[in-house]
Amino acid sequence: MIQMSDIKYGFGGQTLFEGASLHVKPGDRLGLVGPNGSGKTTLLKMIEGDITDFGGSMSRRKGLTVGLLPQDSIYDRGRSIMEAALDPFRFLEEMEREINELNYTAADEPDAEAQKQLIDRAGRLQHEFETRGGFTFRARAAETLQGLGFSAPDRDREISEFSGGWQMRVALARLLLVKPDVLLLDEPTNHLDLPALVWLEDFLQTYPGAVVFVSHDREFLDRTARRVAEINMRKIEVYNGNYSYYEEEKAKRLEILLNRAANQDREIKRVERFIERFRSKNTKARSVQSRIRMLEKIERIETPEERRELSFSFRARTKSGKVVMQLDDVSKAYGDKRVLNNVSLTINREDRLAIIGANGLGKTTLMRVLADRTEYTGARKPGHNVSLHYFSQDQYELLNPDKTALEEVSEHCGEGFSGSARTLLGVFLFRGDDVEKKVAALSGGEKSRLLLARMMANPANFLLLDEPTNHLDPPSREMLEDVLEDYDGTICFVSHDRRFINRLATRIVEITPSGIEFFIGNYDDMKEQKRLRERAEAGDGEAAKSESALSGEARRAARQDRARQILERGRALAPLKAAVADAESRVCGLESRAVEIEAALADPDTYNDPEKSRSLPAELKSVRSALDAAVAEWESLSEELDEKEKEFNCGD
Repeated sequence: MIQMSDIKYGFGGQTLFEGASLHVKPGDRLGLVGPNGSGKTTLLKMIEGDITDFGGSMSRRKGLTVGLLPQDSIYDRGRSIMEAALDPFRFLEEMEREINELNYTAADEPDAEAQKQLIDRAGRLQHEFETRGGFTFRARAAETLQGLGFSAPDRDREISEFSGGWQMRVALARLLLVKPDVLLLDEPTNHLDLPALVWLEDFLQTYPGAVVFVSHDREFLDRTARRVAEINMRKIEVYNGNYSYYEEEKAKRLEILLNRAANQDREIKRVERFIERFRSKNTKARSVQSRIRMLEKIERIETPEERRELSFSFRARTKSGKVVMQLDDVSKAYGDKRVLNNVSLTINREDRLAIIGANGLGKTTLMRVLADRTEYTGARKPGHNVSLHYFSQDQYELLNPDKTALEEVSEHCGEGFSGSARTLLGVFLFRGDDVEKKVAALSGGEKSRLLLARMMANPANFLLLDEPTNHLDPPSREMLEDVLEDYDGTICFVSHDRRFINRLATRIVEITPSGIEFFIGNYDDMKEQKRLRERAEAGDGEAAKSESALSGEARRAARQDRARQILERGRALAPLKAAVADAESRVCGLESRAVEIEAALADPDTYNDPEKSRSLPAELKSVRSALDAAVAEWESLSEELDEKEKEFNCGD
């Protein structure tokens, strides 16, 4: 359908693609992945035809239709939801009006021949109208809007009454109704709740054309993608499978690439040693020149930047009482719309409580009540010695745009903070010069990571996290899962990321139009409990109740056991992680001092100060010796930590 070959493109001094190729096939379900800023959105715009000034070639099948859903699909005011969704079918509405007018005119036409011509014209239009879906387009639009979460009354409401996320759904509905040959979706899951997300997955399974999409939702990628294209080091590498296959295959390919690069590096060093050894010997001049030319022709194997795994201990400052938070008969309304109705909820120490439900039912409102950030009726009772941090997507204004990431975190390191702010930022995937970036220059995902890092620099014993994975790419989501799994306090979070919920949750609260439902376990456990309820309601009552009781007890025991294991793991590993973090901090400090001394020794002005010029070499020798010892200690402690973690993982 679409063939892109040897693509070269960049802007603002940054090269995004160099020699990249991609083939979009009929019926494709192609997921695009890669780090933020790698060019995923740019590639979609190239395929759509919005960007054309790139090198290389792109060919597409004649008559091919392409539709793109961008991330910022917002409609103008003045139209209803249904009117906006029906935009692509204006020609059918006009055709319908013409058919009605022809029929009315024919009925009143006294001349038989003229009447026949009018009826013939209406008949031909009627046939075309039917062939092009004239009798079904409104029903299809209503069905698509319903699948994306719009109720029947919503369809007649003006689109400006809805948030940007809901307006994006209208744009998605419009595109899905057009059914282009190639459907391009840029982060379609960003503003979807779980019911709408599951509906979209099911819809795309049977979509007749090809689908190319960007997503950070790993479960969505797993369930929807049949191939994964990774943008990495300005190239596009395709994996013939879903996201899980991509992760496994990428690890294998990376190992092969690193081995090839190591072999090449050894060969280059061998040749360089030969050149250095025989460069001054006339008898070897021809051999030396031959090897120099050989080195010049070698195409160096490029490898991705190695990410060093950093360990950090996230311990709450103080321990809370057994009951962390209790709500009794809490209600909240916005005008005439009641969002929470007599909600009662108890959160216990070390809970991992996930709050889920369709958009607009009060998940964020419930979090704001728990954080005491909104007015309500009823009672909110914090437990003994509870301290809390609240993370929400509207908190970016807390960051100072003129400060660097390092300055933001350094200012929030609390008492008893072990390690360095730089190391903490490393855990949250700020590497090298990233820590010196100004907040104003950070992407949405980077700002989310910075807020979370700032929060964990002084961890409270109760974390309220409202959609913490929004804007985070898969590596960042996995990092956050690792951090929260190691954390020893209580967590209550809202998320639509099913993998995130499955890994962390020990209890689930689902907000529904009829009230709140409670489930023991994670997302998969909840689905199983719902299945058993449906069986009981369908008539297989006794068997389902028996199975539900047994499986419920087993799941409850399993979740309690898992919670105990997480706690025991955290307590056992905490001293070792703290030691690793301390060693890491000392390594960073010594490395920085060594660089400073080497820079000073390279500065001619240093030698104008005899005392300084004499002391610096001795200090450099001492620093290097201490650095070697610190690195050795860090490596030893890291190996010990790895072994300990393996012991606990074996018990999982």
